[in-house]
Amino acid sequence: MAGYVPEIQQAVLPGGLRFLGVEYDRVPWVSITFMAKRGSEADPPGKAGVADCAAEMLTLGTGKRSQLELATDIEARGASLSSRSGWDATIVGLEGLAEDFPELMATLAEIVQTPAFPAEEFPLLQERRRAELAHLLDDPREVANRRFTRLFFGDAPYGHPPTGDLETLKNIGLTDLQDFYRREFTPADSTLVVVGMSSFARMTEEAGKAWQGWQGGGPASAPYTRAPERLCSPGLYLLDRPDLTQSEIRLGHLGLPRSHPDYFALRLVNYILGEGGFSSRLMSRIRSDLGCTYGIRSTFHFRRAPGPFVISTFTPAAQTALVVKEIKAVVQEVKEAGVTEQELAEAQSYYVGHFPLGLETARQIGSRVVSMDLYDLGWDYLQQYRQRIQEVTPDAAREAARKHLQPDSLTALVVGPAALCAKDLEALGPVEIIAQN
Repeated sequence: MAGYVPEIQQAVLPGGLRFLGVEYDRVPWVSITFMAKRGSEADPPGKAGVADCAAEMLTLGTGKRSQLELATDIEARGASLSSRSGWDATIVGLEGLAEDFPELMATLAEIVQTPAFPAEEFPLLQERRRAELAHLLDDPREVANRRFTRLFFGDAPYGHPPTGDLETLKNIGLTDLQDFYRREFTPADSTLVVVGMSSFARMTEEAGKAWQGWQGGGPASAPYTRAPERLCSPGLYLLDRPDLTQSEIRLGHLGLPRSHPDYFALRLVNYILGEGGFSSRLMSRIRSDLGCTYGIRSTFHFRRAPGPFVISTFTPAAQTALVVKEIKAVVQEVKEAGVTEQELAEAQSYYVGHFPLGLETARQIGSRVVSMDLYDLGWDYLQQYRQRIQEVTPDAAREAARKHLQPDSLTALVVGPAALCAKDLEALGPVEIIAQN
């Protein structure tokens, strides 16, 4: 195990920016990641998508170079630039050949420190976003995902997709993106990560050259860490889509923050419940035994604040109520009876065996390091990962299931044809019809 677990070295650059480096000598490549520790949860009310739009604007030109000049230089080096905002953080990444490390570092610093926010690019960004969102909303799966998020969290910070939606996109102006950048991009709440074929001394030297003069903005918004005061009431909700022959089904309740001490035990329980593919309880019941779906999955979205626990599937409309009923029954069974020793051993074997596959490339290692820093997991997290998975006992797994699975508090959203499924759903309890928009 120790042979592939990287050593993470640390420094603090002038101005207070945390710098983390990993010497990676498998291929002559380098991955550089800048992380501002605020993301879409910090979008202003009614303006979902600001953080992610701001992230994209960073790539559309700097104070020194236009978008075309920037893109031409990056492509000429065979490098790759990405910029996005998700929950809890905004990430800007640049990777390329190790021999171009100084130039890549300087380019990323230029993008982050001196974005131009060109006014002529903003209408084009809006049009791209509108087209992308319109395309996404043709997919019932995406409709169900987005509507469940909005239904469940309401106006809470996690109550919208990071990319926003068609309604909120109309409310966003260029100044909103500039304000987000000026507020949230500050050395005190940011981290720079380098993974690549270079010594840590050289990494630190190049980082110091590129970032020592950056003062940034701020003060950043307070980090979002608490569960929302109000959530959607548990129950059955139906979004009528007469054009569909299948129902998209989402059931969920509030989960845990990433920092919770039951993380490892609950992750193993969830693998057994619905994340373990064909070996999971939900797949066995809903697909194998009942033949009601081709796929079903449960996920705990661990974030800085408690994220959602969501079960996702689809089924022919006439079987909707049966699937909802059986999902709740499976969750209840796992909560009450726990998991077997064999199931736990198989889940542990999967995570231990799969672990090295997430450390094969510089980008993958960089992503792990970013997550460790964002959620304060400790610098020995990778070294201790296998042990902490294996230390989970059957009793600990059963206790985690008992404490954190809430079958009586599930919010269920069905996106499907009411004419084919509403009557059977009403036999399970009151059904609230929700509007299309």
